[in-house]
Amino acid sequence: RVLFMGPPRSGKTSILKVIFEGELAYDTLSLMPTLQRTEHRLITGISVYDFPGIDDFSDSQYCLMNPGIYAGEFTSLVFVVDSQSDIRSSLSSLSLVVRSAQSVNPQIPINVFINKVDGLSDELKQDIQHDIQQRVLKNMGFENLNSANVHFLLTTIFNESIREALSKVVQYLVPKNSSLETILNSFCSKSSLDKVFLMDATTKLYLATDSSPTYSPQYVFACQTVDAMDEIALVCADQETPAGDEAAMQRIHVGLDGIAEVFIYQINANLSLFCIGVSQVIHQTSLLEFNGSKIAKAIRKIL
Repeated sequence: RVLFMGPPRSGKTSILKVIFEGELAYDTLSLMPTLQRTEHRLITGISVYDFPGIDDFSDSQYCLMNPGIYAGEFTSLVFVVDSQSDIRSSLSSLSLVVRSAQSVNPQIPINVFINKVDGLSDELKQDIQHDIQQRVLKNMGFENLNSANVHFLLTTIFNESIREALSKVVQYLVPKNSSLETILNSFCSKSSLDKVFLMDATTKLYLATDSSPTYSPQYVFACQTVDAMDEIALVCADQETPAGDEAAMQRIHVGLDGIAEVFIYQINANLSLFCIGVSQVIHQTSLLEFNGSKIAKAIRKIL
């Protein structure tokens, strides 16, 4: 479970509607407040819950909420903070939520999305993140709360930062994540690839990746390429596709800084391997098709 909480108008519902329902960012700016918990599901069995905004944690809906919602090894908390509103009030609510969550699950991952940073300079973004991080960790220290699993991420619905942030949250909840990472490391090594993402085609979240550092431009490039492929698929919608579990590799020549290209290997109707490598590697079609088919089969068995 991923539990989305935070003050009203912090952007929780907008984030989830853009990711899971494909709404345009500008269309979510005038949404009505969320009044009851709603659920979104990923194909790996992960449920993402959108909770009503927390004006006052003593509100009856939170007082009466079963603390067991935080329990379980595969539960993660996302608290969305509006970077352009009253930070002190938001962090007070965060403190109460964390205290309640850790009372039943001391190891629960806590992800603070510092939202609505669009239009801010990089320097100001870093200053805001540093200020919030210092306040939260200092307060948790005073209250003897566990701060080992607290992460801070800058987000806005107007770029791919929301997908990148939620990807980092959900990939640790995917079954046998360490096994998937090992498989993708092997794929990169055997195929001389720079980066591989296991991506959900609908949400464009990556559910696993190899252990090499993930750079934001790589992921943004992946999302933009998937968007382009979706548009091409609409044009070719009338063409017949091969039946069966084994899907043909899709190869596209898209440059990344003029030195890299990508290909996409479909695992099934929902999941794809998005691979980035140098041109010489991408042109080794037989090797990539062979390794891709083996990796796809292994991932299907795991999931």
